[in-house]
This record gives sequence, structure tokens and C-alpha cells, in this order.
Amino acid sequence: MSVGAGAGTGWGRLLDDGRAALPEALASVDEAVTAGGERALVVRVAGGVSVDVLPDRGLDLGAAWWAGVPLAWRSPHPRDPGPGRDWEDRFLGGLLATCGPDNIGSPRDGAGQHGTHHVTPAHDVRWWRERSTGGDGAAGELEVHVAGSVAHSTLYGTRVVVDREVVVATGRPWVEVRDVVRNVGDAPVGVPLLYHVNLGAAVLVPGSRLVADADAPVPAEPLPPGRDAVTFPEAAAGAGQVVAEHPRVRSTDGWARAVVTPTGLAGAGPDGGAEAGGAEVVVEWQASTMPRLYSWLWPARGSWVLGVEPANAPLVGPERDGPHGGAPVLAPGESWDCAVRVGVRTPGRPR
Repeated sequence: MSVGAGAGTGWGRLLDDGRAALPEALASVDEAVTAGGERALVVRVAGGVSVDVLPDRGLDLGAAWWAGVPLAWRSPHPRDPGPGRDWEDRFLGGLLATCGPDNIGSPRDGAGQHGTHHVTPAHDVRWWRERSTGGDGAAGELEVHVAGSVAHSTLYGTRVVVDREVVVATGRPWVEVRDVVRNVGDAPVGVPLLYHVNLGAAVLVPGSRLVADADAPVPAEPLPPGRDAVTFPEAAAGAGQVVAEHPRVRSTDGWARAVVTPTGLAGAGPDGGAEAGGAEVVVEWQASTMPRLYSWLWPARGSWVLGVEPANAPLVGPERDGPHGGAPVLAPGESWDCAVRVGVRTPGRPR
């Protein structure tokens, strides 16, 4: 079953029967400033995923928690050193870092690694709550929506806008990011995009494995001895990273899917695993506009990260030498709908 498909547990009933006086008792949004000086919208919902939405980073997602356990990876950098340093030096992690729309992968044709979205502030940022509607028409869960736009423009050339909406709900163990990518300029433009979903401790344990609905993964470089592309070994000093492509991604009802299993979530501890309830982390994305999948597995001590990376363009390989780096072209006035959602599945809990 899809992570985003299941009905919630009915937290909205606490408002309906008077046990909760205000919506913010069940779904709160607090405006905060991080230790590094960046704005954050801290979204907390009853029975769901709590997440930081980052206006200064293109409405990407920072820290995320479910059932008291962190989902998102945090990079080793204590602070973002700011403009003038490359993407990797400024990468703090977080549940989602959006790459593009000018480049993904290594620097190319004057564009830096992984592009500009993740370091571009959003504008017209707003948020609201609303009640979802169940299949019988009854009001259901409380949803928090955070929306805004991220402009990628040059004065005389490219003008691409990403309109983003982040949705989190009570009683649903997932967060969804919905994008509309628009070419508001006068010329066609190649628009590479990649959703860099970053998972770390404690959802990853030795033996955690990424299973995608695709053909067998193809590593970009020869594998380190004793390793495979999608299974976590024990953490080891100096362990190398593995980037792999998962060819021929398949989809159901328009959504492609990759699952990380086992995890430590159900046991809520660093030694949890499949024996601790069989919790899984699921990444789903809209396959029509993001038909590719890459993964980044780095099990070094102090790093310990899995990147699950849906994309619309080649991240590595000779295709990047073609026009627009192999990215699809967005015509003037044209737009694409893209979406990704990340959630948790456990036996006996709503999905």
C-alpha cells in the first residue's frame, strides 16, 4: 500500500467533541531561527511526522521526527559557511535537499554542483491549516500546508519558478512535497531536478537495505571490497561512498517507490531492527516527471547516510555530455507537476 494512501486515526474528532479547544493543540506551526541564523517553520502534528520547513533553503525539509525518532540525516558541518563555498561545504543535510534547476551532479557548464535551489530563499511564504475529507465526506485529519515560490532567474535569460507546497497531517506518518515547475521566460530551457532525500541514524542500522521497484542497481564506480550498492555494513572509519543508478523505474498509479528496510524506528533505539517491529521508511515520487532513481550510500563513521534520489535527468555518465546535460526541456509558458513524499510503515499502524 502507498504511504500516502491510508486514512488517519481521526485526531480531528478531538476538536469536534470538545476535548481540544484549538487546532494548534493538535497541529502547531512555530516560526523559529536556527542556531545558524536561518528561518524555520517548525511543524508538529499529533500522530504524524514533525518536520522543519526551511524558507531560506527553498522550502526544503530539515530535521524530521516520527514517534520520537529522527528520520533525517544531519551532516557533520556545524554551520553553513555561506556564499562563496561549494555545495558540499554548505550541505547541512535534512530530510530533503532539492537539486537543480540549473544542474544536478558535478559542476557543469558554469553551474555549480547540484544547482541553486537548496541555497535560494523562498518568497511569498505562507502556511495554513485545513481539515481533510474522508471517503464518506466527513471531516477527518488536520492538515498543515506550507507554500511559497522559489525563483531561479537571470536578468536577460533563464526564468524558472518552482511553486512549492509542503503537506503534513495528523495521524499520517508521512510528509509530502508538491512542486509546480514553471518556465516564465521567453526561451526553452533544460531543467534538471533531483530530490535528495537524506536518511541517517537511527532509521539506518547495519543491514538496512534499499529496495526499489526498478532493475538491479548499477554502481557509478567499482564497489569497495565486500560491499554492495544498497546494503549498509557496520560503520567503519574511512568507508567509501557508493553512488548507483536504479534503471527502469516502475510505478503504480503514477507513483514510483523505494523502501528502506529494516530500520530501528519501531524499537525507538539505536539497536532496533527488523526484529523491533519491522518498520520501514518509504520514499514515493511522481514517476511521470521524475522517471529516474539514484542512491548514495556512505557508511563511514560520523557520516552514516543514505540518499534516495528521484531525478528527471542523468546524475552521472555520458548522457550528461548531451544538450542541457541530458535534462528535459521546459518550453516557455510550460509547467511540470512534481512531487515526493517520505513516510514510515509499521505493522498494525495506518499507512
